[in-house]
Amino acid sequence: MNVSTAVVLIASVVALGALARPLATRLRLPSSILLALGGATLGFASLYSIAHPGTLLPVDFAETITRLPIGSSLILFVFLPTLLFESALVVDIHRVREDLLPIVLLALVAVVVATFGVALALWPISGMPLIACLLLGSLVATTDPVAVIAIFRDVGAPERLTRLVEGESLFNDAAAIALFLIFSAAVAVPDSLSLSTAAAEFLVLPIGGAVLGFATASAFLALLRFVRDDRVTAISLSLAVPYLAFWTAEAVFHVSGIIAVVVAGVTLATLAPGRVTPEVWRHLRDTWEQLASWAAILIFVLTSLRVPHLMTDVGLFDLLLLVVLFVAALLARAVVLFGLLPLLTRLGLSADISRPYRLVVLWGGLRGSMTLALALAVTENAAIPPTVAAFVATLATGFTLMTLFVQGTTLRMLIQRLGLNRLTGVDRVLRDLAVNVTTHRVAKLSKEMASRFDGAGEAGPSRDERSDTDEPPTSAAISEAERSAIALAALTLRERETVLEHFANGTVGPRIAQRLAADARRRLDMARVAGVEGYRAANREETEFLWLDRLSFSLQRRFGYSGMLSRRMAARFETLIETALVVGELQRFVDSDLRPVVGAETVEMAVEALRERAALIEREIDAVKLQYPAYVVELERAVIARSARALAAREISHLRRSGLINAEVERDVLLSFGDAGELSSPALDLGLNTRELIARCELFEPLSESHRDDLERFLRPFFAEPGMPIITRGEVGNAAYFILSGAVEIDTGTAQLRLGRGEIFGEMALLFDLRRQADVRAIAYSAMLRLSLADFQRFLALHPTLRLRIETIARQRLDQNAAGAVPPAGLAPAMVPVA
Repeated sequence: MNVSTAVVLIASVVALGALARPLATRLRLPSSILLALGGATLGFASLYSIAHPGTLLPVDFAETITRLPIGSSLILFVFLPTLLFESALVVDIHRVREDLLPIVLLALVAVVVATFGVALALWPISGMPLIACLLLGSLVATTDPVAVIAIFRDVGAPERLTRLVEGESLFNDAAAIALFLIFSAAVAVPDSLSLSTAAAEFLVLPIGGAVLGFATASAFLALLRFVRDDRVTAISLSLAVPYLAFWTAEAVFHVSGIIAVVVAGVTLATLAPGRVTPEVWRHLRDTWEQLASWAAILIFVLTSLRVPHLMTDVGLFDLLLLVVLFVAALLARAVVLFGLLPLLTRLGLSADISRPYRLVVLWGGLRGSMTLALALAVTENAAIPPTVAAFVATLATGFTLMTLFVQGTTLRMLIQRLGLNRLTGVDRVLRDLAVNVTTHRVAKLSKEMASRFDGAGEAGPSRDERSDTDEPPTSAAISEAERSAIALAALTLRERETVLEHFANGTVGPRIAQRLAADARRRLDMARVAGVEGYRAANREETEFLWLDRLSFSLQRRFGYSGMLSRRMAARFETLIETALVVGELQRFVDSDLRPVVGAETVEMAVEALRERAALIEREIDAVKLQYPAYVVELERAVIARSARALAAREISHLRRSGLINAEVERDVLLSFGDAGELSSPALDLGLNTRELIARCELFEPLSESHRDDLERFLRPFFAEPGMPIITRGEVGNAAYFILSGAVEIDTGTAQLRLGRGEIFGEMALLFDLRRQADVRAIAYSAMLRLSLADFQRFLALHPTLRLRIETIARQRLDQNAAGAVPPAGLAPAMVPVA
């Protein structure tokens, strides 16, 4: 085939494939099913036309179709990275973490269970070796979300259901390919399979791919620093990321290319929005969405063209095996969904996934292009015996078509039968109220317009009807709890829209906007289910520290690394400030839109919940202001500067669209406002430099420079967030703490004391071999110096004067404790009886 023919053929396939989408909408079928049906039909018609010239297709055209160089490498190295990378770019890591364990279970455990379940079902009756059945099982264990997600979006399936299926399909390809490589090597070279080798490969392949994918994405992010707002260059560079990651992983390091592509995409989705402008990021995602659409069309059509070649020798016995395969795959999947997933819920490791959700995920496990690509790879491997290759390719292809045309065509009906496409009770009430209030307002407007035109064409209710009042329409069937849930759900929906508006206007960074939008979706779910209590629970979660925050604290405490902690705390503080701005805007929405829908009494409940939330956020911001006032001022200035520049850019763009200025003037004016990169958020200096902290501590003022040099070797910076437990009563004491800034609260069981800057706690157990006698927790962001037991003793041995001072005050505290005395406030002790 010459180049011109190939170009025309590809363009024609893409164009005709694009027409499949509106046709599929009319037929109420997923477009991928139509693409697969069209490709398979064309393949069968081409073979028939060659065997019977002059019947269906011209012989030359039929021969061109059958000779297309369609192989597994074309699919795996050209089309698959595009699909995977685009899917990963839209992953919202903040939402995925809510269902991380179920997704991991479906993506990894379900693949292993399906592989061995299918193999054990086919082995006794197929007459094939167990290793061949395992090879087939690995091919059919991976799912394809394209058709399923299309159905979900069309019928309005719940967001969580979509998230589970997308998350599963995004990662299970890697597990299936790892098993495929292990079993295909064992088939090609008998007796080469060992349990240790298989386990090592199953672990090394994905881990190595993940490391490589992260490294590739990091290199791309480093290049983005030089790109700034040049979207053409940014997108051109992004084209290399999935292909470079996949090829390097597979051909150079022999690890999982799929995991490399997925991790690269997820890394960019998480980090890139904070490195490029919103316009560049939106353009990048739109471009990859288009590329993925073309890749999906080509991959479904081209792989389907090979279906006739993969099923040339199908017999009745193969049909029996196909039925066994279909049933075994469903049962294996059901074991995970109805056996292991509920176990996660009972153990408290995951939120409950309802039975209807699990039924849809079970029936929605369609297979697609990946299974067909691996089947082609089996037929292309000369080392695999022809009988095994025919067995695997035939059943894998037949199974793929069976899932598409049996499960794919009935999945919509199942979703509708289970009622997952219907609005919840609260959503139905909200819809009805919205319709009523809209009708009410339209009627009033119609009356006003009719009066203006002397009653001509008067429409709407008469003056004695309800529309003449300002009160909203009500329904006796709506309980107060439902009204509260409606108000809070509407409030949260408006909050998400406000966040997206800020992002579109450039007044909030993409990284913060992404997190706030994800939090708003979770808050919406909680408000719909539990009303006010759900909203309040979301408020509490909003100010809690994430696992990455806890990891950064651990790295700082254990290894003294403060870089990650500084970045995480800065992002947290910026998020709090942006949240406070958004919450402040919601009050206007309450007055203008919410009150007419749900009434004044219900609005007051929503406003009270909003006030509580604002108070929680302000409390956290105030804690930061007390600890890092200069940073907060700098951050507020950055937010104001970003908002000002965004407003200026909008005004200039408006003048450009109005024709008052040309493009050259617009560009020159925007340059005069400064580079957007200069308006990035300031870095947070936690102030954990040990020498500076020692100098700030009043206790160490008498020390000479040489003594401070000695002390610096023993003290380690320690940072604590509000509420963090530092010492627990009854535990063995192993460190003393010197407060440099912030405050802690000591609970002795009978009294509560608070310590601040320049004071020491926790040294009693080090001096007198006692267990901790109190609980100590931070009540503000606190910077401290931590002195371990071993280092404490070494330092005091070097400096007897300091030892004598500490021991003298410590014994005084012990005597006061024994006497039940409370230390005078003016004494300003260097420590309290914490042990």
